[in-house]
Amino acid sequence: MSQKVSTFRVITIFICLAIVGGGLIPLLSIQLVPSRSLPAVYVSYSWPAASAKVIEQKVTSKLEGLFNSMRGVKEISSTSRKGNGDISIQFKKNTDMDAVRFEMAALIRQSYPQMPEGVSYPFLSLSIPSENNSSVLSYSVNANESSYYIKKYVDHYILPRLSNIKGVSQVGLYGVSPYEWVVTYNADKLSKLGLTVDQVTLAINTFLKKDEIGKGTEVLSQGNSPREIRILYTHQSQEEFNWNKIPVAKSGGRIIYMEDIASVRFKERPPSAYYRINGSNTVNLVIYPEKGVNTIELSKRIKRRVEDIRNELPVEYHLKLTQDTTAHLIDELLKIQWRTLFSLIILLALSIVIYRNTRYVFVLFSSIFINFFVAVIFYYLLQVELQLYSFAGITISFGIIIDNTIIMMDHFRHKGNKKAFLAILAATLTTIGAITVIFLLEESQRINLWDFALVIAINLGVSLLVALYLTPALLEKFKITHKKRHFSRKRKKRIVWFTSQYEYFIIFLNKPMPKWGLIIIMILGFGLPLHLAPKQIESKGLLADLYNQTMGNGWFEENIRPAMEKIVGGSLRLFTENVFEKSYYQEPQKTTLNVTGTMPEGSTIEQLNKAILKMENYIASFKEVELFETQIKSYNDSRITIHFKDEYESGAFPYVLKSLLETKAVSLGGLDWNIYGVGRGFSNALNTGYLADQIVLEGYNYDELYQYSQRLRDSLLVQSKGRVKEIEINTGEWFSKTLYEYHLEFEPQGIALAGITESQVYNTLKNQLHSANLSPVIRNHELQEAKLVSDQHEQFTVWDLKNTPVDIDEKQFKLHELTTIEKRKTGNDIKKVNQQYHLVVAFEFIGPRLLAEKFKEERIQAISNVLPVGYKVFKRDNYGWNKEEKKQYYYIFIIVAIIFFICAILLESLRQPLVILSMIPISFIGVFLTFYFFEFNFDQGGYASFILLCGISVNAALYIVNDFNNLKRHYPGRDIRKLYFKAYNHKILPVFLTIISTIAGLLPFVWGGQREVFWFSFAVGSIGGLIFSLLAILLYLPLFLNLKNKERKVKND
Repeated sequence: MSQKVSTFRVITIFICLAIVGGGLIPLLSIQLVPSRSLPAVYVSYSWPAASAKVIEQKVTSKLEGLFNSMRGVKEISSTSRKGNGDISIQFKKNTDMDAVRFEMAALIRQSYPQMPEGVSYPFLSLSIPSENNSSVLSYSVNANESSYYIKKYVDHYILPRLSNIKGVSQVGLYGVSPYEWVVTYNADKLSKLGLTVDQVTLAINTFLKKDEIGKGTEVLSQGNSPREIRILYTHQSQEEFNWNKIPVAKSGGRIIYMEDIASVRFKERPPSAYYRINGSNTVNLVIYPEKGVNTIELSKRIKRRVEDIRNELPVEYHLKLTQDTTAHLIDELLKIQWRTLFSLIILLALSIVIYRNTRYVFVLFSSIFINFFVAVIFYYLLQVELQLYSFAGITISFGIIIDNTIIMMDHFRHKGNKKAFLAILAATLTTIGAITVIFLLEESQRINLWDFALVIAINLGVSLLVALYLTPALLEKFKITHKKRHFSRKRKKRIVWFTSQYEYFIIFLNKPMPKWGLIIIMILGFGLPLHLAPKQIESKGLLADLYNQTMGNGWFEENIRPAMEKIVGGSLRLFTENVFEKSYYQEPQKTTLNVTGTMPEGSTIEQLNKAILKMENYIASFKEVELFETQIKSYNDSRITIHFKDEYESGAFPYVLKSLLETKAVSLGGLDWNIYGVGRGFSNALNTGYLADQIVLEGYNYDELYQYSQRLRDSLLVQSKGRVKEIEINTGEWFSKTLYEYHLEFEPQGIALAGITESQVYNTLKNQLHSANLSPVIRNHELQEAKLVSDQHEQFTVWDLKNTPVDIDEKQFKLHELTTIEKRKTGNDIKKVNQQYHLVVAFEFIGPRLLAEKFKEERIQAISNVLPVGYKVFKRDNYGWNKEEKKQYYYIFIIVAIIFFICAILLESLRQPLVILSMIPISFIGVFLTFYFFEFNFDQGGYASFILLCGISVNAALYIVNDFNNLKRHYPGRDIRKLYFKAYNHKILPVFLTIISTIAGLLPFVWGGQREVFWFSFAVGSIGGLIFSLLAILLYLPLFLNLKNKERKVKND
């Protein structure tokens, strides 16, 4: 016979667990946003001025071949562009990404020496959604020296001390332009001496290179075995040589030295990128945290170390904190503390008013707090990351924890047993089942909500243990046990009167006319998705033909369907057309304003920088701006991120500044400006538009694939009979732009008449326009870059190219006599997926959509008949953002199935679970109407509210129906209506209190307004659904249960 565990022992165990949980809190990982990464790695690299085709052949293909040999690779895709390229490698689930990163870094390190000169070292990064490898702190370093010498000091004295701080992943140094040797030769002198730029390059590289002439042995000391050493030959030590004395060639009986044809300078390299904070060209230290570290604690450690460094800096050096990303996280934590406090105060006030018993209230709050501290143990063991979504889950789960605690306390207080636990278990499992569907989402969607779901599942799991063991133990310890209710005569009369009136009302509603009227109101209130039905079904078959002749009929579409959609669409139509289609995704962060500027092809990064400086000077004039960060990566890639002071970020100023910046952008001109972050985005870019009709071709040979694409393009133009007006071949990406270049083509007849060769013309032009890197030089214990440049490299224009006479074999020619020069489209970006080249023939078809689809299918069939093995062609489906995201809503049906089976097991019925499930669409009506009438943005928090409501909205009905079934078993001969209203009276007070407490827990999230990403839409959606769930319990629950006695057999025991 099992013995009952003493209440003292139960309470002691839970208190000890709570103390352990409290001690683990400082060890939890605290982040601003989720740092979980997708199983994917991105590799990027650059090769200035190289064409996309050359980069693909020399760099991308070789790296792809190496990466493809790795284990666990799921997909490899790459894009090679003019001047740069990148590779994305996706891995299978459960792949060890740390091992992958190590292996890829080793492969890159081994292959880099074989890459062409000029290719940057490939940069490898893991995919961390939403965070973008966010830094924790940024410092600016100022001194009365050039950035080059500041960098040398920082590298030697500051970087090592910051890098070895525990939790620091990387310390980046930005704003530094290295020095380089620039050999500028006189092109005219070179031509007169009969020398070529190749001879100069060879002379310099030969003078500086080291050759191995053999191997020898060396004995360090007597008795030691000799060791083998390499013997190198060098013309002169790189540390001591004089550039001017490098011999180039022999001409006219004398040796030509470098000083005769060129000048050499050691100067700062022109910036290839700019990074500024508040418009200042300073050296910036950016510190990045390791994954999973507590960024608040790390920030404190870094600041203490920086203070130590400051005390040791020379007088002319200054370290200034420019950005602290943890400040926002600390602010959010304070908000959560206050919100939680307000939620608990509201709950305390409700409990005191309703129960008027301080010991009862103490037990309630003790259960809640111990629940949280015990849950911390599981946060630590399961490596839960606490970030903004997790904190939302913790606060929201308080409402469900309170739900379980109050139901058990109320039942144990009045019945003296734990029989309510089965209903609590089922209700909690429905909520956990609803939440766990998040784990089935696409991986990119699941990452943001993983910890959110895990936190709620842990809290609810612990709440079951608390409700089963701790809460009854506390009630017994404080002697709040089974008591008979003592109501005053007046209160009894009120209860009897209300119950009788409510009973008469429900009996009236159960009559056929009111009952079916309410059912129709519910169905039409939720809505029938006629507006989502297709206009035509393209597939063949009896049902498809029937649909096309009725619902797809032209007369029906024009005359009947618009009105019918409004009549039967209900709140679902209002939501999908007016809320869902206009919603947008946001990240939890402070209010920022982003300004991007791009220049047309042919511009330089210096020209773009001058324009951006004007915008920066304008932004700097506003005292409301706390900080603005500028990044310029190329002539067509710049961004200014503006942060506001706390007192202004929530007001109207961000909108005012955006309007002023739009005016400034228009006045500056010359650039394509985009301004976004608050309100409607602004852009003055004159885009040609996106070509919606697309046919994709894939194959293993790019040149052949491009020929087939051209063949398809020509076929589309000819066969369309004028319906295709605009067509191009590209990669199919929204941001891909057509590039242009000047194409020089020789005139064979003119070359022959001039008595020269094409190579002579090319070499002459090369002497005039040359600019290329030389072998690097080691001086002052560092590697210094060097390059050889023509003095006419920057001044030689297209007009000069056509009209300036050039000397060839002591004759002068103008190039327009020998060549034709015209501006043409250059090569496209080259995209590959799993080693298959990917091209898109994009066009705009003028005509009905059905005709366009039929035309595409015909052309696809025609071209597929001539494609060889290894090539394929298919139609590209153009799904918009909203349509793609609707797929995740099908998971709601999985939630419904989970809830149905749990309820069926508890209630031992297949009909009653359907009644319970009917609460879900009614609560959804509340969500739909809340977002529609109040015009709130529906972001990822709104979706989470749908999932949560699927679990919460059925709980109240489940408690009442379960108690109703228990009463039927105990009193088989009683009137079934009387038993229902008895169960209703037993549970309506705790049910009402739990719903109100859950709403109260959500109210603090509403106070911050719509700028509170995720939480606001989560709160208003859940509140709207819970309010309508009360309506469902009061009206529809007794209506659907069919409370009639005529089919009930009375048993006399």
